[in-house]
Amino acid sequence: MEGKGFFLGGLLLFSIAAISTAKNSPNGSPKLFVFGDSYVDTGNWPRNVRGPWKVPYGKTFPGKPNGRASDGRVLTDHIASFLGIESPTPYQLRNTSKNTQQGLNFALGGSGVFPSWKNDTLTVQIDRFEQLLKENVYSSSVALVSSGSNDYSFYAAAKKGSKDGLPAFTKGLVKQLATDLHRINRLGVKKVVVATLPVIGCLPIHVIPPNSYQNCDEESNKNARIHNKLLLKAVKKLNTDDGKKSTFVVLDLYNAMVSAIDRFRQGAANTEYKNPLQPCCSKIVDFICSAEGVCPNPKSSFFFDLTHPSDNGWNAIFSFLQCSLNKDLKV
Repeated sequence: MEGKGFFLGGLLLFSIAAISTAKNSPNGSPKLFVFGDSYVDTGNWPRNVRGPWKVPYGKTFPGKPNGRASDGRVLTDHIASFLGIESPTPYQLRNTSKNTQQGLNFALGGSGVFPSWKNDTLTVQIDRFEQLLKENVYSSSVALVSSGSNDYSFYAAAKKGSKDGLPAFTKGLVKQLATDLHRINRLGVKKVVVATLPVIGCLPIHVIPPNSYQNCDEESNKNARIHNKLLLKAVKKLNTDDGKKSTFVVLDLYNAMVSAIDRFRQGAANTEYKNPLQPCCSKIVDFICSAEGVCPNPKSSFFFDLTHPSDNGWNAIFSFLQCSLNKDLKV
């Protein structure tokens, strides 16, 4: 079940990166605090469990497993680089690392807004962050939030694929997400940037027919768009309640991934690149990539495994996010 949580939970999984300007940070450089799932987890996944601490993860960067659900960098690394800092230390390694000046990463692969594949919910992760604030360890000013397909994969498994009750579940999830965003703001975070769901139906685990890697599941994409529409409405209300300010900002991860996949597909004809929907890893055991099934060059793939972009895939996605980040994340 842990492996299943790691991969199904990796459908973007609820994630938050909180960026702050700490009182004691060098030259006022920003600090990055990360909450969420395997799209942003950089080392909180247990080392003794099959997953990102085992081969072949980390094959491209840094050349060995380092707790990231990819062959290389994940979203956290790109945001940290954008801010001009190193990726923050994983929460579980905070007592053994001398480098906590860049912030901390609370994210855990398989967790969600609600209890799902992991019990480390968003609330639990924010509780840990709040405790550090009470201890006067950090102060924060900006947050980046990327919300949770993990909850949807867990819901689908519990319902055995049935869509009964999904509209009510989506409303409840977005309502809780809005509550979490408001809570982060109340903790002193001045700017909260929330990402839409990604293009879930184009993840290799959802393509149709199964294992064909030819067509996206448009029903799953439709559900993601419904979630995103409700999220936009919730964010608008948060800003209205805040005096019509722009405290809460939406980052369009869905269309960034669509654009990145399209660009990848357009360039595939004249390069070594494969069909973007076909993952690098061809052998999956309990939802975990096996070393003997990994492709020779992960850069030839957009996805590394069934749910996670490759290092190359994240590079492409982030290139379409950077414009809005330039506008909204000036720290």
